[in-house]
Amino acid sequence: MPKNDPSVSPAARAAYATAAAAAAAAGAQAGIVYSGAQDISISQFSSLNLNLDGDAYGDVLLKNYVFGGTNYQGAAVNFAPGKLVSFASGGLSYVSALSAGFSINASSVGPSFFGSMAYGNANPNAQFRNASNAFIGLSFLTGAGTRFGWVRVSVNNTAGTFTVHDWAYENSGAGIVAGAIPAPGALGLFAAGASGLGLLRGRKRAA
Repeated sequence: MPKNDPSVSPAARAAYATAAAAAAAAGAQAGIVYSGAQDISISQFSSLNLNLDGDAYGDVLLKNYVFGGTNYQGAAVNFAPGKLVSFASGGLSYVSALSAGFSINASSVGPSFFGSMAYGNANPNAQFRNASNAFIGLSFLTGAGTRFGWVRVSVNNTAGTFTVHDWAYENSGAGIVAGAIPAPGALGLFAAGASGLGLLRGRKRAA
Protein backbone atom coordinates (compact mmCIF):
# COMPACT_ATOMS: atom_id res chain seq x y z
CA MET A 1 0.00 0.00 0.00
CA PRO A 2 1.19 3.59 -0.55
CA LYS A 3 3.10 5.23 2.29
CA ASN A 4 3.26 8.83 3.48
CA ASP A 5 5.97 10.83 1.78
CA PRO A 6 8.92 11.75 4.07
CA SER A 7 8.62 15.40 3.05
CA VAL A 8 5.57 15.75 5.29
CA SER A 9 6.93 17.44 8.41
CA PRO A 10 7.32 15.51 11.71
CA ALA A 11 5.03 18.02 13.42
CA ALA A 12 2.32 17.44 10.83
CA ARG A 13 2.78 13.69 11.15
CA ALA A 14 2.44 13.91 14.94
CA ALA A 15 -0.75 15.96 14.72
CA TYR A 16 -2.12 13.58 12.11
CA ALA A 17 -1.29 10.55 14.25
CA THR A 18 -3.03 12.11 17.25
CA ALA A 19 -6.15 12.79 15.19
CA ALA A 20 -6.13 9.25 13.81
CA ALA A 21 -5.89 7.81 17.32
CA ALA A 22 -8.76 10.00 18.49
CA ALA A 23 -10.83 8.89 15.52
CA ALA A 24 -10.15 5.26 16.37
CA ALA A 25 -11.29 5.78 19.96
CA ALA A 26 -14.42 7.62 18.85
CA GLY A 27 -15.12 4.88 16.31
CA ALA A 28 -16.55 2.69 19.06
CA GLN A 29 -19.59 4.96 19.02
CA ALA A 30 -21.92 4.98 16.03
CA GLY A 31 -22.21 8.33 14.28
CA ILE A 32 -19.91 10.91 12.76
CA VAL A 33 -16.21 10.70 13.63
CA TYR A 34 -14.40 14.04 13.11
CA SER A 35 -10.65 14.68 12.90
CA GLY A 36 -10.67 18.17 14.36
CA ALA A 37 -8.76 20.97 12.64
CA GLN A 38 -5.51 19.68 11.08
CA ASP A 39 -4.30 21.99 8.27
CA ILE A 40 -1.73 19.52 6.93
CA SER A 41 0.33 20.91 4.05
CA ILE A 42 1.36 18.39 1.38
CA SER A 43 4.64 19.51 -0.15
CA GLN A 44 5.24 19.42 -3.88
CA PHE A 45 6.60 16.13 -5.27
CA SER A 46 4.93 14.33 -2.36
CA SER A 47 1.72 12.73 -1.17
CA LEU A 48 -0.28 12.02 1.96
CA ASN A 49 -1.79 8.60 2.59
CA LEU A 50 -4.71 9.74 4.72
CA ASN A 51 -6.07 7.31 7.31
CA LEU A 52 -9.62 8.44 8.02
CA ASP A 53 -10.62 5.87 10.62
CA GLY A 54 -7.38 5.33 12.54
CA ASP A 55 -6.88 1.65 11.68
CA ALA A 56 -3.68 0.15 10.24
CA TYR A 57 -4.34 1.24 6.65
CA GLY A 58 -4.41 4.48 4.70
CA ASP A 59 -7.76 5.10 3.00
CA VAL A 60 -7.14 7.77 0.37
CA LEU A 61 -3.91 8.90 -1.28
CA LEU A 62 -3.73 12.66 -1.87
CA LYS A 63 -1.07 13.68 -4.39
CA ASN A 64 0.82 16.92 -5.01
CA TYR A 65 3.17 16.06 -7.87
CA VAL A 66 4.86 17.80 -10.78
CA PHE A 67 4.73 16.15 -14.21
CA GLY A 68 6.64 17.66 -17.13
CA GLY A 69 7.01 20.96 -15.30
CA THR A 70 3.26 21.22 -14.63
CA ASN A 71 1.77 20.96 -11.15
CA TYR A 72 -0.63 18.08 -10.60
CA GLN A 73 -2.99 17.38 -7.69
CA GLY A 74 -5.06 14.22 -7.51
CA ALA A 75 -6.66 11.61 -5.27
CA ALA A 76 -7.18 7.86 -5.21
CA VAL A 77 -9.07 5.60 -2.79
CA ASN A 78 -6.72 2.77 -1.86
CA PHE A 79 -9.00 -0.26 -1.58
CA ALA A 80 -12.02 -1.54 -3.51
CA PRO A 81 -14.94 -1.05 -3.44
CA GLY A 82 -14.12 2.49 -2.31
CA LYS A 83 -14.82 5.33 -4.74
CA LEU A 84 -14.61 9.10 -5.01
CA VAL A 85 -17.45 11.44 -5.86
CA SER A 86 -16.16 11.97 -9.36
CA PHE A 87 -17.03 12.42 -13.01
CA ALA A 88 -15.59 11.58 -16.42
CA SER A 89 -14.99 14.02 -19.25
CA GLY A 90 -13.00 13.62 -22.45
CA GLY A 91 -11.83 10.19 -21.38
CA LEU A 92 -10.38 11.52 -18.11
CA SER A 93 -11.48 10.96 -14.51
CA TYR A 94 -11.92 14.01 -12.29
CA VAL A 95 -12.57 14.44 -8.57
CA SER A 96 -15.69 16.52 -7.91
CA ALA A 97 -15.21 19.64 -5.77
CA LEU A 98 -18.17 19.54 -3.40
CA SER A 99 -19.84 22.31 -1.43
CA ALA A 100 -20.94 21.99 2.19
CA GLY A 101 -24.28 20.18 2.36
CA PHE A 102 -23.68 17.76 -0.52
CA SER A 103 -24.97 14.25 0.31
CA ILE A 104 -22.25 11.60 0.10
CA ASN A 105 -23.77 8.12 -0.11
CA ALA A 106 -23.98 5.01 -2.27
CA SER A 107 -25.83 6.85 -5.03
CA SER A 108 -23.43 9.80 -5.27
CA VAL A 109 -19.98 8.18 -5.06
CA GLY A 110 -18.29 7.00 -8.24
CA PRO A 111 -17.85 6.23 -10.98
CA SER A 112 -14.10 6.15 -10.30
CA PHE A 113 -11.81 5.41 -7.36
CA PHE A 114 -9.21 7.89 -8.68
CA GLY A 115 -9.19 11.24 -10.42
CA SER A 116 -7.41 14.45 -11.23
CA MET A 117 -8.05 17.48 -9.07
CA ALA A 118 -5.94 19.90 -11.14
CA TYR A 119 -3.28 19.60 -13.83
CA GLY A 120 -2.92 22.95 -15.57
CA ASN A 121 -4.36 23.05 -19.06
CA ALA A 122 -3.86 19.31 -19.49
CA ASN A 123 -7.01 18.63 -17.46
CA PRO A 124 -9.33 21.44 -18.56
CA ASN A 125 -12.36 20.27 -16.54
CA ALA A 126 -10.56 19.93 -13.20
CA GLN A 127 -12.51 21.55 -10.37
CA PHE A 128 -9.70 22.18 -7.85
CA ARG A 129 -7.49 24.57 -9.84
CA ASN A 130 -7.97 27.32 -7.28
CA ALA A 131 -10.22 25.78 -4.64
CA SER A 132 -10.60 27.07 -1.11
CA ASN A 133 -12.29 24.88 1.51
CA ALA A 134 -13.74 22.49 -1.05
CA PHE A 135 -14.80 18.96 -0.11
CA ILE A 136 -13.72 15.61 -1.50
CA GLY A 137 -16.42 12.97 -1.02
CA LEU A 138 -15.62 9.27 -0.88
CA SER A 139 -16.49 5.77 0.22
CA PHE A 140 -13.77 3.60 1.75
CA LEU A 141 -13.42 0.11 3.11
CA THR A 142 -13.12 -0.67 6.83
CA GLY A 143 -13.12 -3.93 8.78
CA ALA A 144 -16.81 -3.33 9.44
CA GLY A 145 -17.71 -2.60 5.82
CA THR A 146 -17.96 0.44 3.55
CA ARG A 147 -18.07 3.88 5.14
CA PHE A 148 -18.74 7.34 3.65
CA GLY A 149 -16.70 10.43 4.43
CA TRP A 150 -15.42 13.82 3.37
CA VAL A 151 -12.06 15.61 3.31
CA ARG A 152 -11.89 19.42 3.25
CA VAL A 153 -9.00 20.82 1.22
CA SER A 154 -7.61 23.95 -0.36
CA VAL A 155 -5.62 23.69 -3.60
CA ASN A 156 -3.78 26.27 -5.69
CA ASN A 157 -2.58 24.46 -8.79
CA THR A 158 -0.46 27.33 -10.09
CA ALA A 159 1.37 27.75 -6.78
CA GLY A 160 1.59 23.99 -6.23
CA THR A 161 -0.01 24.13 -2.78
CA PHE A 162 -2.29 21.47 -1.27
CA THR A 163 -3.65 21.73 2.28
CA VAL A 164 -5.82 19.17 4.07
CA HIS A 165 -7.89 21.05 6.65
CA ASP A 166 -9.95 18.29 8.27
CA TRP A 167 -12.07 15.22 7.56
CA ALA A 168 -14.96 13.16 8.90
CA TYR A 169 -16.77 9.90 8.22
CA GLU A 170 -20.03 8.25 9.25
CA ASN A 171 -19.20 5.25 11.44
CA SER A 172 -22.60 3.58 11.16
CA GLY A 173 -22.38 2.92 7.42
CA ALA A 174 -24.96 5.59 6.60
CA GLY A 175 -24.26 8.44 4.21
CA ILE A 176 -22.78 11.73 5.38
CA VAL A 177 -23.27 15.35 4.37
CA ALA A 178 -20.15 17.28 3.33
CA GLY A 179 -19.12 19.46 6.27
CA ALA A 180 -21.11 17.52 8.86
CA ILE A 181 -19.43 17.10 12.25
CA PRO A 182 -20.68 15.78 15.59
CA ALA A 183 -22.43 18.26 17.84
CA PRO A 184 -23.97 17.80 21.32
CA GLY A 185 -27.34 16.09 20.87
CA ALA A 186 -27.55 16.78 17.14
CA LEU A 187 -25.75 16.72 13.81
CA GLY A 188 -23.65 19.85 13.29
CA LEU A 189 -23.38 21.22 9.76
CA PHE A 190 -21.18 24.25 9.33
CA ALA A 191 -19.82 26.26 6.44
CA ALA A 192 -16.18 25.41 5.80
CA GLY A 193 -13.60 27.47 7.64
CA ALA A 194 -12.97 29.08 10.98
CA SER A 195 -16.26 30.99 10.94
CA GLY A 196 -18.25 27.79 11.31
CA LEU A 197 -16.05 26.47 14.09
CA GLY A 198 -16.22 29.84 15.84
CA LEU A 199 -20.01 29.77 15.69
CA LEU A 200 -20.05 26.36 17.39
CA ARG A 201 -17.73 27.57 20.17
CA GLY A 202 -19.89 30.67 20.67
CA ARG A 203 -23.03 28.60 21.04
CA LYS A 204 -21.32 26.33 23.57
CA ARG A 205 -20.23 29.33 25.67
CA ALA A 206 -23.70 30.83 25.49
CA ALA A 207 -25.19 27.56 26.70
